[in-house]
Amino acid sequence: MAKKTVDEKFWEQVRQEFSLDPEMSFFNTGTLGAMPRRVFNRVVDHLRLTSEKIAEWDYYGADWISGYQAWSEIREKVARLINCDVKEVALTENATAGMNYIANGLDLQPGDEVLGTDQEHPGGESGWRLKAKRCGLLYRQLPLGKPIQSPAEVIDLFTRAIGPKTRVIAIPHLVTGSGAILPVKEICAIAARRGLFTVIDGAQTAGQIKVDVTDLGCDAYYGSFHKWLCAPAGNGFLYLKKEKAPLVWTTLASAQWDNHEDDGFRLSQRGTGNLSLLMGLDEALNFHFELGPERVYARIKSLGDYLRTRLQEVPGIRIFTPLEPSMAAGITVYNIDGLTGNFIQDELWRRGRLRPRSMGDVFGVRQSTHIYNSFEEIDRTIACLKDIAPLKD
Repeated sequence: MAKKTVDEKFWEQVRQEFSLDPEMSFFNTGTLGAMPRRVFNRVVDHLRLTSEKIAEWDYYGADWISGYQAWSEIREKVARLINCDVKEVALTENATAGMNYIANGLDLQPGDEVLGTDQEHPGGESGWRLKAKRCGLLYRQLPLGKPIQSPAEVIDLFTRAIGPKTRVIAIPHLVTGSGAILPVKEICAIAARRGLFTVIDGAQTAGQIKVDVTDLGCDAYYGSFHKWLCAPAGNGFLYLKKEKAPLVWTTLASAQWDNHEDDGFRLSQRGTGNLSLLMGLDEALNFHFELGPERVYARIKSLGDYLRTRLQEVPGIRIFTPLEPSMAAGITVYNIDGLTGNFIQDELWRRGRLRPRSMGDVFGVRQSTHIYNSFEEIDRTIACLKDIAPLKD
């Protein structure tokens, strides 16, 4: 069984940094993370400043809105988080925005092929579907197992699928619907040898697992900060390797649309935005670095491993997340034979005020374990599931 960490007192103190109701257990970080109190206060304080002191804005100093300025000090923190140069980082609204900037920005021709998977989030595939319908390219989604058994299974699948018309590989780093961590480094290396462009969906990774885009070797990587980094919704990022930046046209054009001295700034341009939300991102990054990224990732994985181990005690359980340790972290997807996701979700809430997310009739629920969760909450989950299991027909 996965070992419980010895510093539970520390994580109890971390939990107190959040305003979460102590009578409820929140397990849906995979959709939206809870903001630390200090992040919430930073946003509200800036909103109040804007409301009360807007007349002080003289256009000489710092801007009072986002969407036009470089905000290099925040981009530097993002670059530190994912290990790249600041000029390779664009600030976006979310992962969907970053994905569409790449899909719309690449010059692809009719008949060119983009390879993805059959387990994409709509935000990770719809831009390619639009491009295929509008421009005549082929978007082919390869079937992944659920659960995936090994990294080699995925590597072999993509190696065999690459053909003479393949131009792009666009895949998730961590699959939102199963929690599987894909071997993107190995796939990017194969793609690089064949001259293919690689773009990775990191909607579920930033703040959950280590992201090192330089080590991964991808050409582009996009993600969201409103999930595992616990920033306000409306914050995301796009990494674009400097050597490949000239291949990507600007999608949303403003004053810096042709600034190739700083491509991250160019791709951050999106018109007037809410600077208060960006201040919240800055505070969320500060919080993450103060806790220690590696410590955070280890805690998340420890909770996830413990959940997956204990789930195997539940009669009729089906776990769709890989049990291979290297392929899973804080997201676990499971069902009980004969039950639906809605039923399990509602019963966990009714019996224990436990809140995972339903994934439908077949795939049950998705339970996300983050730093504000505890082993005790997982134990209560298992106890409820054991009570629910006999209710199946």
